[in-house]
Amino acid sequence: MVMPRINWIIRLASGLRAIGPYAAIELLLPGGSLIALTLWAIRHRSQLASRLRRAPPEPPPEVSVRIA
Repeated sequence: MVMPRINWIIRLASGLRAIGPYAAIELLLPGGSLIALTLWAIRHRSQLASRLRRAPPEPPPEVSVRIA
């Protein structure tokens, strides 16, 4: 029973460690939100690029209805 509780605590702590520098920039600098977002995008640009390269889903074929 103790393991699941420790497992989510470890995941939460690692997530906070990853977000920490961006939160500090956002809080300390004027315009920090934009700066932090830009730095995050630069750091994760390969992941973002792979998501953007995926082809969008094809729209369903159009059905024409003729009224006589």
